[in-house]
Amino acid sequence: MIGKRKRPVHAAVATVLLSAGVLAACGGGEESPAAGSPTDAAGKSGREIKVLLSHNNSGFASKGPEEKKQKYYDELSRLSGSKLNFEFLGHDIDFRQQLSLRFASGELADLVRTGSVDWEVHQGAVDKGVFLELGPLIDKYAPNLKKKIPEVAWNSPKVTKNGKIYGIPVLTGTKADRVIFYRQDILDQLGMPVPKTLDDYLKFAEGVKTKDVNGDGDPNNEWALSLTDGMSWNDVFTGSFGVRPGTWHVRGGKLEPDIIQPQMKEAIAFYKKLYDNGYIEKDFITKKQGDRGTDITKGLVASWGAATYQYAAVAAQPYPNQPKAAITMAVPPKGPRGDNYLQIGTDQVYFVWTIPANTKNPEDIIKFLDWAWSSPEADKFFAYGIKDFNYTEENGQVKFDPKGPNNSELNEKEFFQLSINVRENGLNNPLALKVLPNSDVILKGYQDAESTIMKNDAMYMPPLKSLDGRPELNPAFVAGSLFYDWFVKLVVGKEDLDKGFDSFVAEWKKRGGEAAIQEATDWYNRSGQK
Repeated sequence: MIGKRKRPVHAAVATVLLSAGVLAACGGGEESPAAGSPTDAAGKSGREIKVLLSHNNSGFASKGPEEKKQKYYDELSRLSGSKLNFEFLGHDIDFRQQLSLRFASGELADLVRTGSVDWEVHQGAVDKGVFLELGPLIDKYAPNLKKKIPEVAWNSPKVTKNGKIYGIPVLTGTKADRVIFYRQDILDQLGMPVPKTLDDYLKFAEGVKTKDVNGDGDPNNEWALSLTDGMSWNDVFTGSFGVRPGTWHVRGGKLEPDIIQPQMKEAIAFYKKLYDNGYIEKDFITKKQGDRGTDITKGLVASWGAATYQYAAVAAQPYPNQPKAAITMAVPPKGPRGDNYLQIGTDQVYFVWTIPANTKNPEDIIKFLDWAWSSPEADKFFAYGIKDFNYTEENGQVKFDPKGPNNSELNEKEFFQLSINVRENGLNNPLALKVLPNSDVILKGYQDAESTIMKNDAMYMPPLKSLDGRPELNPAFVAGSLFYDWFVKLVVGKEDLDKGFDSFVAEWKKRGGEAAIQEATDWYNRSGQK
């Protein structure tokens, strides 16, 4: 059955990566016949294409029935003329760990999702020849890729190295989509508007703590903010202090990461206040990101970091015994200097497709991606799914009901718009947005999200050699990094805030961060970014 397979071991990949010291972070059949004949897909090959990717914490991709997923695999295979076979790994931390194991063992696929061609999960893969150079294949077989994918994405070091293309961008679909979701019914209970400042948020948090806002009889099981082990997604307040993990800015003539700046200590102090006052769960860091959805539907959290494209599904989902449940989107509260950044200025790359160098007939895969970017049938499938199953047409007009039985349960529409969408985060696509209820609210959410973009002086900076093999120095909010570990220790009070933060900065610099700053500064000056 398409979508299920026994994983082959690509020994060459395993040997190359194991010799490079890549270690784990932790511990097919025939196509089903479909109604109608295949479309005239450009470059239709009929070959099986095995795809390895993350389920992205999408309910249907991670928990949906395999027989129903198969229906989508079959339809995409019919339309494209290729036999698509998807294998989903976990999300966020789990994905990193599982993908690291796959690269170490060589159990890959024809098309592999990764964060960057030089991602730390498969350190040294490009230099060791693990990935196929794609530029010549794209030029010969996929003229639509460079037409459809913007130059800002092709210029990204996530995609290219040493002037050569090793990855194909999957786009975010928008410049910005990050927002905060609030339970509007909880705000109404408290008689409060959406918090505009951090002081407003603290008043809101105190109200959530002292009142049984979800009406379950227990006033002590609700939290103002949802935090989990996936802090990179849940962090909504560092930007209110003018800094963001993963961002670099020029300060005093040096390009430095935001995580070591004094403003980051202020941000950590705010999170510590939330923790000390009982506004977030005491065991937040051991809570899995995948469990967050349950807390949301039970009304255990009053606000959380989210994306605009999630609004339609989250607003429509059931909230048991909470008949007035309603969702509001908002930008973060302003901090002491008027900042409320949330989104880092990016290259618009959501993730990257790579093709292992030992893949046979890679031109077939490139042709499939070219079809996905250029075919009207692909446009419609990735926006609306399967005709007369997910949507209908009347007088040439698409009728799409996001609450329909094949769209809403486990947020099934995300499966074709996001999970198996090989070109972009289709939840942001205008075709998908225009048929949603409250589309005006959603579009306003995108405008608001754009207002929170923070400039990143290192947007095009390639991976730093001084950080090679040093995941603990990662300047983003990544589990296992010094910043992540020190953040937790400082928030929960295991270390004094002032002394502890200074110790973190000193340790980060001593263990290689100082060299990274020098290398980053040299790149910045040399590349003419000033």
